[in-house]
This record gives sequence, C-alpha cells and structure tokens, in this order.
Amino acid sequence: MKKIRLFVLMLFILSASLVGCKLDTALKDIGIEDNNDPSKDKEAARGDKANKENESNLDDVIEEQVFEGDVIGADGALLISPDKDSAEHLSADKISVAVREAEIIDDKGNTVDMGILKPGDRVKVTYNGLILESYPAQITASKIELIGRNHLIDGFVALIDDIYQEDSALNDNISMIAFDTTDWTMLSKIEVEIILAIAKEKYGFEVVEGTFDELAEQELIDKDNLYFENGILIEIKDIEVNKDKDEIEASIKKWRSGLGAIGWDAKAKFDKDKWKIVRESMWIS
Repeated sequence: MKKIRLFVLMLFILSASLVGCKLDTALKDIGIEDNNDPSKDKEAARGDKANKENESNLDDVIEEQVFEGDVIGADGALLISPDKDSAEHLSADKISVAVREAEIIDDKGNTVDMGILKPGDRVKVTYNGLILESYPAQITASKIELIGRNHLIDGFVALIDDIYQEDSALNDNISMIAFDTTDWTMLSKIEVEIILAIAKEKYGFEVVEGTFDELAEQELIDKDNLYFENGILIEIKDIEVNKDKDEIEASIKKWRSGLGAIGWDAKAKFDKDKWKIVRESMWIS
C-alpha cells in the first residue's frame, strides 16, 4: 500500500513539472516571460553594468580637441578650413561646424553671435573630438574663438579692390568679374576660394576663374573683336610674397577690351592692421 502511495506521489510531482515546463514554453512562444526568474534579473543587472562601463569607457576616450583654421563661409552654416599642420586636415580640408550651444568669443574676449564671423577670419575651434567622415567633414563645437585674420587673403583683396575702383567706366553694365589665378601658386586652393567668395559678396557680381583664352573658349570674351561684353578680367601676375606674408609685389591689370584696360606694378605692405598699396609704372589703353 505504501509503495502505491509513493508511486502516485511521484507521478503527481512529475506531472506538475511537465505542466510547468510546457506553460513556460507557451508563455515564451507568445512573447511573455517569467519576470520572477532570478537568473533573468542577474542577466539584466549584468547588462546594465556592461552598458554603464561602456559609456564610462567612451567618455574616457572622447577628449576635447582644439584646432585653428580659416573661415570659408558663415552664412547659415559655419564652414572652416583647418590648418594644414592640424590632425583635422587629415580628415578633410573643409569642415562643417555645428555651433548649436557653442560659445563664440571675439578677439577682445567678448561673447558674441556667430554673425560676427566672416570669410578669411582666423578661428580656434574646440570640439568633442568626434569627426563625421563626410565631405565636408562634420563636427560639433563647444567653443569658437576669433583670433585674427588671414592677412595674405586680405592683401589680395586689397589689390583687387584698388584696381576695381580705378577707371570705373570699365565696370559699366557688367554682370561678371573674371580672375586669372594662374600665378596665385603661393595660395592654397581654399584661400583662392575665399578670395573669390569675398569678391562676389563685395561687388555683387558673378565671379569666375579663367585666362583670356579660356574665357574666349567659353565665348565669354569675343576674341576677334577683343571685347568682354558682360564683364572685366582682373589679372595679378609676377607675384612675390615675403616670408612673413606682410608684403606683396605684383603686376596687376583690369581688362574690358582692346581699347579699355588699365594696369600697374603694385607694392602692398601690411601696416597697423591695414594693407597700404603703392602704384608704379601705371598704364592705360
């Protein structure tokens, strides 16, 4: 009799175990898990700990980085060309900078709005070290400091403006300014781009690059009649820049037609935050 009772008890325990296993499996099949399982609590705790450790390790890896560069554009988005000797230049020669809550400081130490920045400005950028490898590359800045100007860019702009303002009759009814940049080899591609962008904003005309022959091939210049109907061509050639980049010597010319052109040899010197230009051997045709 005792054996029968023991056998029945064992059958009951076995049945309960099987029912429990089937119920657990069924719950899993419909997406319900047993939250009372202590092993799952331990797994979740281990996962939370691992996530926190990963976040902590990421914070350790990400450190603020600083680089200097030239502002290419600040109209809506801030576009910067990092200096060639910076690590950031290895990622891209152009970086789009998200300012968001960044602190922007002028050269006097005052907190200002981004609107103060303009092409050719020298800036120091502090960011979190993360660079999105697109083109332009992308970063998020925490601080942007205005540290000065690219004086060589300003020197070329001064030479251009000096000849643009002379003999204004040559500028009548133009809609375009062309620049022969063949001899601008001491400038980087980005510096040339900045100079042309400044000229476009300053004078309000379309700006193109090209030699006389290239413009004639594009039918912008009438080569047979020697006439640039819609524009003027400015050439700066035979350029010499000193080591400190505060003196420029060059020959410069503004051309509209065979009978409408001026030019001279120019000496420009940066003195007291301003470029001063002396003309020599001026000619008119």
